[in-house]
Amino acid sequence: MTPIESIYEIQSAVLDLQRRYLNSNDVVVSKRAQMKYKQWVDRFFRENVNVVEPQQREACLNDPGYFLSLMEETVEDYYLKVKK
Repeated sequence: MTPIESIYEIQSAVLDLQRRYLNSNDVVVSKRAQMKYKQWVDRFFRENVNVVEPQQREACLNDPGYFLSLMEETVEDYYLKVKK
């Protein structure tokens, strides 16, 4: 799997979590979704260690919107590197 494909996989999973579970009124469901979300963030930062700053991780954990935009920026960076 390429880095871009991996980012798209993570992005899809995060959007699904966000739509279905992160804002659930059920505490157990919401907590489980938060745990899964953290795993996706951790995977993204582990796989893109040379592309993103580690300090951005905390902001991503607290703001799914920021995380989604960071993934988009990272994909754009990969495309720009390929075109050079």
